[in-house]
Amino acid sequence: MDNTPLVLAQLPALLDLAAIAAGALFGTAVAVARKAPLVGVMLLGVLMGLGGGMIRDALLDVPVEALHNDMFLPVAVGVSLLGLPIARRITEHPYVGLALDGLSLGMFVMVGTEKAVILGYSASAAILIGLITAIGGGTIVDLLVGERPMVMRHGPWFASAAVVGAALFVVLYPFIVTGLVEVLVVATVASIRFTSERMGYAAPSVQTLRNIKRK
Repeated sequence: MDNTPLVLAQLPALLDLAAIAAGALFGTAVAVARKAPLVGVMLLGVLMGLGGGMIRDALLDVPVEALHNDMFLPVAVGVSLLGLPIARRITEHPYVGLALDGLSLGMFVMVGTEKAVILGYSASAAILIGLITAIGGGTIVDLLVGERPMVMRHGPWFASAAVVGAALFVVLYPFIVTGLVEVLVVATVASIRFTSERMGYAAPSVQTLRNIKRK
């Protein structure tokens, strides 16, 4: 008997919805900054909010919740449209946008990693799923607007922050109350993302390894 639905019931849908809303709002801000038409705004918001989760569910071989949950798509579309006034303000205040970026990144990492852990995947697999969930939607959006995906750019912590958050979840999950782990992961990822961008701290790169080797 397949007990996957019962297992996944341990992951509150509200967590997924919150991550989708944050991602969709950030995607809307990206679309507004590029003066996209209304359909483009909805498309980028939906892809940013749902893209990573759809890839995650396909890899985990479970039903794609974005297509089966009656709330997910309406929330992504609704936030994309109703969030337009907020999105305009986000584009005017980069720190607000950066904070939202960090928050959505952290929430996607947390939800993706937790889902993999609940389904019984290994620690390394859960970290990979958390990373893909976090960067999947943003990568699709970057490609659509003709930009090099953030994960492939040298600069402030982005994917690296997601890896740290996913690893933190895997380490703490067996020992600490789940709700506290979720908060710690989101806060850690968001803080790393915001601080590294604000202070100009670059994520580790090949050049970093070469410099260490020389020393």
